[in-house]
Amino acid sequence: MKASSRRAFLGTLGSAALAGCLGAPSGGGDAVTLYAGAYHWGFVAFDESGGELDRAVVDRGASVTLVAFNTGAERVVRTLPAAIREALPDHETLEERNEGRVPPPRNGTLHERLEAANERYPDHSLAVMPSGGNHMGGMGGGMMMHPVALPRNASSPATVRLSASRRGDFTFSCRTYCGYGHPYMDLDGAIVVG
Repeated sequence: MKASSRRAFLGTLGSAALAGCLGAPSGGGDAVTLYAGAYHWGFVAFDESGGELDRAVVDRGASVTLVAFNTGAERVVRTLPAAIREALPDHETLEERNEGRVPPPRNGTLHERLEAANERYPDHSLAVMPSGGNHMGGMGGGMMMHPVALPRNASSPATVRLSASRRGDFTFSCRTYCGYGHPYMDLDGAIVVG
């Protein structure tokens, strides 16, 4: 099996297995759908209407459906609801967002590093973990959702159902090495469970 085919298969298998491991969300809370797009080197989050979110506030006990995708996965982006496709910032806008978050490299420019990463490291992943920790460390520490693969060659988004059972702030974090800016690829406090 080719490496790219194996990666796509494992990404699909991983998201299906993940949904089973988490179990069905608990009843009694509202149902919320969030969209999370991974790009070099950050995340964009949207509500169902396409409104971009700095953070999504959900009630404890809510059932959260998280639809995650790689913004460079053109086939996936075409399958998203029109409101999400239309709200998705273009490549240049996403690159500009990096300028304030990712320190410039000692050699070359951030743009050069970004273009190299787009070619050499096109894939991302999404994990959801408590905010305020060292996200580059181990896989434990109260992770709300273990990483879901978001390959650029995917044909559908990864959809995971979670239960917002624990109060606190949770961060989106990439766990797949994606080039120079990878250590800065998170969205701190993306989900707040109140």
